[in-house]
Amino acid sequence: MSLDLVDHGPRASRETNRLFGLLGARATAWSALCILEAISVSWLFELPYWFSAWGNPFTYMRQAVVWAIISAAAFGVLVWPRRHELVTLWQSEQAAHRWRPALILNLVLLACLLPATQTLTVYSKGLAEAPIALLTMYVVLLCATGVSMLRIDIGFGGAMRIARAFASEALIAGCAGLAVLAMSLLSLHSWGPMATATLTVAKSMLELFEADVAVDPDQRMLRIGDFAVIVTRDCSGYEGIALVVAFLSIYLWVFRSSMRFPRAFWLYPIGIVSIWLLNSARIAALASLGAHVSPDIAVKGFHSQAGWIAFIAATIGIMALAQRSAVCIREPRVAVVRAQTSDRVLLAYVAPFMALMAASIAMSAVAPFDRPLYVLKVIAVGAVLWLYRDVYRGMVQRVPFEAYAAGLLVGIVWIATDPGTAAGGDLGTWIAQQSPLAVAGWLAIRVIGASVTVPIAEELAFRGLLHRWLIAREFDRVPFERFTPVALVVSSVLFGAMHGRWLAGILAGAVFALVMYRTRSIAGPIVAHMTANALICLWAIVFRQWSLL
Repeated sequence: MSLDLVDHGPRASRETNRLFGLLGARATAWSALCILEAISVSWLFELPYWFSAWGNPFTYMRQAVVWAIISAAAFGVLVWPRRHELVTLWQSEQAAHRWRPALILNLVLLACLLPATQTLTVYSKGLAEAPIALLTMYVVLLCATGVSMLRIDIGFGGAMRIARAFASEALIAGCAGLAVLAMSLLSLHSWGPMATATLTVAKSMLELFEADVAVDPDQRMLRIGDFAVIVTRDCSGYEGIALVVAFLSIYLWVFRSSMRFPRAFWLYPIGIVSIWLLNSARIAALASLGAHVSPDIAVKGFHSQAGWIAFIAATIGIMALAQRSAVCIREPRVAVVRAQTSDRVLLAYVAPFMALMAASIAMSAVAPFDRPLYVLKVIAVGAVLWLYRDVYRGMVQRVPFEAYAAGLLVGIVWIATDPGTAAGGDLGTWIAQQSPLAVAGWLAIRVIGASVTVPIAEELAFRGLLHRWLIAREFDRVPFERFTPVALVVSSVLFGAMHGRWLAGILAGAVFALVMYRTRSIAGPIVAHMTANALICLWAIVFRQWSLL
């Protein structure tokens, strides 16, 4: 099986889109029903107090739900190259399935489950242990309701036929879900020894250049002078290890055709050791920075951002090592050289956004003194845009008025839905403390960044690259007007997720995608995004609504 996402022709693509459309309404209704039933049961239910966590059947049920969600996500990634076959089979099973009796049964079971949930909760609130028969009946009823929910869509027979047709993908996805659960539980219960080991390594690093290093093993405290760092679970390093393992799994899967297996699996121990050592160095640097430079910078900025810096450094280093090592890569040198042209096009779309993120992390690392460094974002993105200017020349074109109108609409909605935050008050206080010349200079740079460099970087990444990559791996061959529901939804949701106001961000991303379809170019959404941000900046400055900046 190959992960070839190249378009297989307009007829196959139109057929896949048609099938996705037919499935969309039913899938949306089924998902909404699942969410409503889960919310209604969760709202009435409180965990009985008389069970320990692992003696409680609800603990296992919750873990089963988490496993199902993780496995379903993994299955979606694995089955993507055969998505047309899956959708066709799924639709045929839906057409042959009688969903109305299953829905009636589910609603009847839910009607019994809700009062049973309330009864069990009354026992818990009254500190009275429920009879074992009642608890057993409740667990059975809860499982039956969940199973009946699954039957509404395609039924057991249809699910088994789909599982047999995609047996290898289903097996790998299920194992991946179990592996993630096992790793999360292991990290949860083993963070103490890992935190102690991290503390020991950080102390050894500090002793290379610090004379006054004290350690309290019982409290897992590292002290330099009057500044102390406590290594908690979040600082122990297991989160970074989990992120690196997940990243490596995706990386090895996507590039599996050019990897030498099983040699490529050596990237896992290399990545784990690298991120753990980098995390230990982060703790050491945090202690030294807080003791000698600024406790505020160490705690409010460097503490959180240095973790992302370490993750980015580890992942980029691993990719660079793998791509240049004959131990991991089996692709001949000629093929690598031939791929450099398309690599430049790919970097032209993604590098500005990477520069934007790197500059943002660097700024956040020195919070709360980061505002004067906003110029770093403008310089970093501007330098990358200049570096790939030959690729961008072909993208420049006139756009219709609709792009500007869409941008104004997004800007108006963003302003109207601004909730106002404490950060806005902090920014207003900081501006009031600066000289008029400094404020004018900073606002000018802020407007340039928000209205020019940021929209270009984000639109190239989300609409120019991600949206089209979700349609075909050779994204630069996909027309900008090409639409699929998956590409629209995923790119818009991820765009919204990176903004603080995720719902407004998702809607804005969808509007910019519609502009791209309409203008048949990347210039359209860039202009719309620029217009929206320019309006927001203008409003913020004129009306002193600093929460918008």
